[in-house]
Amino acid sequence: MNVTQSLITKYILIMIAAVLIIPVSFFAGSWLITVPFMHIQGLLNEEYKGKSYYEQIWNQEAKKLEGANEKTINQKLKLLKEKYPEASMFWVNEAGQTQLPLPYHESLPKQWSSSYTAEFIKKRYGNDPYTVITFIGTDKKQGFMVIEVPEKAVEPPIQRLDPAYYNIYLGFVFIIVLSFIVLSLFFFLRIRKRLRALQAAMNNKDEQGIPLPVVSESTDEIGQLEQSFNQMVKQLHESRDREQQEEQLRQDLIMSLSHDLRTPLTTVRTHIYQMKNEEMALNVQQSLEVIDTKVEFVSDLIDNLFSYTLLLNRKYPYREEEVDMARFLRKSIAQWYPLFEEENMEVDIQLPSQSIYWRGDVQWLERIIDNLCQNVIRHAKEGNFIGFRLVQEHDLSSLTISDKGSGFNKNSHTKQNGVGLAIVAAMIKEMGLTWSIHSTKHGTDIQIVYKASD
Repeated sequence: MNVTQSLITKYILIMIAAVLIIPVSFFAGSWLITVPFMHIQGLLNEEYKGKSYYEQIWNQEAKKLEGANEKTINQKLKLLKEKYPEASMFWVNEAGQTQLPLPYHESLPKQWSSSYTAEFIKKRYGNDPYTVITFIGTDKKQGFMVIEVPEKAVEPPIQRLDPAYYNIYLGFVFIIVLSFIVLSLFFFLRIRKRLRALQAAMNNKDEQGIPLPVVSESTDEIGQLEQSFNQMVKQLHESRDREQQEEQLRQDLIMSLSHDLRTPLTTVRTHIYQMKNEEMALNVQQSLEVIDTKVEFVSDLIDNLFSYTLLLNRKYPYREEEVDMARFLRKSIAQWYPLFEEENMEVDIQLPSQSIYWRGDVQWLERIIDNLCQNVIRHAKEGNFIGFRLVQEHDLSSLTISDKGSGFNKNSHTKQNGVGLAIVAAMIKEMGLTWSIHSTKHGTDIQIVYKASD
């Protein structure tokens, strides 16, 4: 896997960006917002005159006035006032008298004392306006000169920007941070979306019950998981195809064996029938009866296997029609009645006088009744009873076949007549019917229910 495509690498980059986003956004905002605003307000072209600038210039000009007279000093101050109109200035001569205040301010005293001078210096120190006091020349006896500059004039240009700048600047920083949060959220939502898509693919199955493959567009950890999932789906399809091929081979084998065994069994039954017509000892006749019964059982079993295989392959013919169940049951029970009498079984028939119609195949319904009756005779004849009851309630009608045998033993039925019941279950399902088995030690009720369609 490419390291640059790894989710861990992407996550580390997000963490690094989270650490750097605040300082970077402030720096970027300073360049992208401050410079244009300073240009708009003309602060970029303006010479920055800070506190050190005024202090240096004032000291230099004061030294140049070494030995100058009052007129020269006044002229110099007027020139400096023209050069620095934002400042106010004056000077005090050696006698302590205020000279040439530019502009005039009535708060200035005409005569300076040592105490007032000290108080003046104390008030101006670190306050607004910024004040520079320096002696004229190198001889302190010439007096001193003072310049006062408003605090706003000595501030850096960035501090003199319009207040609206700060709102735009903070808005810019907020947008940068918000963009980072959105991108981070998008990163994790994309991971979540891919995981949810994988989960949905696991729950979304095709007609074979196998999950559908997913589209893998990345080589990161989730992409590898998607590829593994697709490989698993492929293996499941291959396994299902092998199972279907093996099942088809089994069904073909059963059909072939069923067909091949019918001929010799028919021959055996023919010879048994011929032998029964010959005179022979009683024990031999009894043995022939047992053999005939077992051959008949094997023949029925082969027939059931053949029919069941046809049902699984959907090759068993099905012709749906409207069937009068009351009439159909009378006919079917009449065919079985001699066998019921031979087995000394009491037959209880409860069929309505009016017609009850089901949609289905008559041959399939007949096969279901035959298999169920055969099952009662073989496994519940000790109860000497079989009952048929057909009833209808609203849009539901049901057929119940009852016996008074020892109860439905699933294991024994599976071993001896499981194929017959499997055929019943398959046919009932294909015809859209439902059925249930209620069995106790006193007998078994098998109920088949039909719901009329609208």
